[in-house]
Amino acid sequence: MSLHMPAGQGKAPFGQVDLYRLDTTELDVTDDLYSPKGAIAQAQQLAAKSAGAAETLMLHGGSTAGIHAMLLYSAKRGETVILPRNVHISAIHICATAGIMPAFTQPSYTPTGRPYTTIQSYMDAMDQNPSARAVLVVRPDYYGALEPLAQIVEQAHKRGMLVLCDEAHGAYFNWDKHTDNAGACGADLFVQSAHKTLPALGAGAWLHAMDGVDIVRLRRLLRMVQTSSPSFVNMLSLDDARAWMDEYGGAACEKLRAAMVRFHRKASSLGYHDAQDESGMDYDPLRLVLYAPQGGFELGEALAQMGIDVELCDDRRIACILSLMDGEERLDKLYEALSQIQNSAGSSSAKTSNYQGLSALPIPPRDMPLSVAAFAEAESVALSEAVGRISAVQVGFYPPGIALLAAGERITDELVACLEASQLSHIFGINDDGTLSCVQKEA
Repeated sequence: MSLHMPAGQGKAPFGQVDLYRLDTTELDVTDDLYSPKGAIAQAQQLAAKSAGAAETLMLHGGSTAGIHAMLLYSAKRGETVILPRNVHISAIHICATAGIMPAFTQPSYTPTGRPYTTIQSYMDAMDQNPSARAVLVVRPDYYGALEPLAQIVEQAHKRGMLVLCDEAHGAYFNWDKHTDNAGACGADLFVQSAHKTLPALGAGAWLHAMDGVDIVRLRRLLRMVQTSSPSFVNMLSLDDARAWMDEYGGAACEKLRAAMVRFHRKASSLGYHDAQDESGMDYDPLRLVLYAPQGGFELGEALAQMGIDVELCDDRRIACILSLMDGEERLDKLYEALSQIQNSAGSSSAKTSNYQGLSALPIPPRDMPLSVAAFAEAESVALSEAVGRISAVQVGFYPPGIALLAAGERITDELVACLEASQLSHIFGINDDGTLSCVQKEA
């Protein structure tokens, strides 16, 4: 059973179809994504209406393409944008490619290692970088935490900065009466991955623009980061997901919300408590995050052996994505599985955490521009010999996906000690042999 994206989880919203018969290209009858006048234009207008946006562009390259287009729209080469440290790696990649200068906010961590970014951290970054062109906010994050977007918007707009939002995990907000989407919170541009929480095919997403955005320029920039041969099947699934949500989405959200309340009450009796409100922030009530007494990795493995695959595991938690079409039934099956699994605490994961001490790790000093380090000649260096070197890559724990080290930053003693004490399989950016790609000294 799937408890992970894509959220359609094997069910088409309006019945099965022959995808090969629907695969086509740009024709007068099918329209052109980059110069839409027919069906695609209508589909984008309907999506914009559902999102409360001025304009919406279909993305067949996922939210990654939308993040690229938003940042290219916001800043030119040599200009600065403010990014949270848990930003999707695609944002760092486009900054490196386009020569945009990232200024990172300092993340905070709960006692169990769950990351979040405070409003004060955003304000500090804005004050320290008054010429920044834009602020990007991740809302919600993988665990469902909702950053205080409206407050960030107020502070950023006072300083003349655009606000961009990676709302990849919040596409259903457009139809949920309890949660405002990023546009309603004041963001200028925001992306939503329909495939993450709606019945759409993988990589289907939207880029929404509010009033004041130059849609002609935005479309031109988007064309630079997406293929010139878009998938019409993917775009059809986006429109189907939008249509299904327009008709059933509000009621489906209410039904799943009530089912989640019932599930948490029952799961708590087994020792699996809701891990959503740990940071004290608002959170997405439809993102299922459970504490695992035996450790998250152990619970995820036990569920997989029973044919249940979750979205992610960390040392202490599992997180699941539920389909709005049949999430209640999947919750019932998950509860049955949990009731059969021994949840005794005391495993190695439950006792030791990769993330302990992260709050004491400052963002490393930058010795080389990101855009230079990312493309510099590099060499593989053993972690024990990497102190003082300049990283050529992004490195951190996944989950939670925060870069402890970014290209161009200096590798510190504290960082190496943290990485050496952790399991290699839970670290991204490290080479398969355990070495780290560093900028060659000659560079």
